[in-house]
Parts: sequence; structure tokens; C-alpha cells
Amino acid sequence: MSKRKLRFNGIDALIILVIAAAVFVLLYVFVFSGRGSQQTAAEVTYTTIHYVVELQNIDEHLEDAVKKDQRVEDAVERKKIGTVSGVQAVPFEKVTFDYQNGRETFSSVDGKITLKITIEAQAVETDRAFTVDGCEIRVGQQYSLILPDLYGYGYCTEIIAN
Repeated sequence: MSKRKLRFNGIDALIILVIAAAVFVLLYVFVFSGRGSQQTAAEVTYTTIHYVVELQNIDEHLEDAVKKDQRVEDAVERKKIGTVSGVQAVPFEKVTFDYQNGRETFSSVDGKITLKITIEAQAVETDRAFTVDGCEIRVGQQYSLILPDLYGYGYCTEIIAN
């Protein structure tokens, strides 16, 4: 039996080049491209935002429980999500349906109020939302708030970015 000699030819070189190019493309897509899109701490810019969280169906004797400059903490994440910059108390209204006239009616509930708490925070703006200490702030999002004299949950109804 005769032994076959291994020879290196042009087709072998072409195959090695194609494999090397494929490896380079995969490394570029999965490893190197991710580094360019991430921001470092020095590149992050903060924006001052004011957002309103409405706490509904609160006892009216708690109207003075929220004061300006109080720290606001998220009960789920246990992180500071801003400070109170304003509070407005309005009568709590319950929605009922008037079947005779075929429309919704609003009626005040005695002893209950809605607190509209305006919170100021330093946020990072992302594609999806504003982020305060890792907590996303979005209109329609429910938040459980911890304040020094009050715990409650409500929905974000407005965001104003400065």
C-alpha cells in the first residue's frame, strides 16, 4: 500500500479563510458590538423629572401625612425614587352607572380623598422609560410608595421632564 502525502493547495487556503471570516463575524456580532452600545458611568446623563402618582380612596385625616421634601421609597424595589415636591388633595369620586339616562356618573365619597403626589427625581432616560435608581418610571405604571407617615399604592398619571 502506498501512503498518500498531505499537500496544501489553494482550495485548502480558501476553506481556512472562509472559516476565519465566519469566526470573526460571529465574534464581532456577539462580543464586540455589545460593548459599544453600553454606556459607562461617566457617559450617563441625568435629567430632572417630576411625576405625579395618584393615591385614591385615602382617609381624609391622612391629608397632612405627606409633606414637601419627604423622601419617597418604592416598596417593591426598596429604593429611593425621589422626594415630594408637591401634594394636592381632591375629593375621592366613585364612578357609578345611571341606567335611566344610560351614562356614567361621578359621586363624592364622604371621608375619602385622592392624593396627587408630585415627586421630583434625577432620572436616566432610556428608550423605554425614565429610570430612577433602577426603577422604571412610566405613565400608567402602578407604584407602592413608602413615605415617613404613609404607605399607599397608586398609578403614575403624568411625567414632566426638564
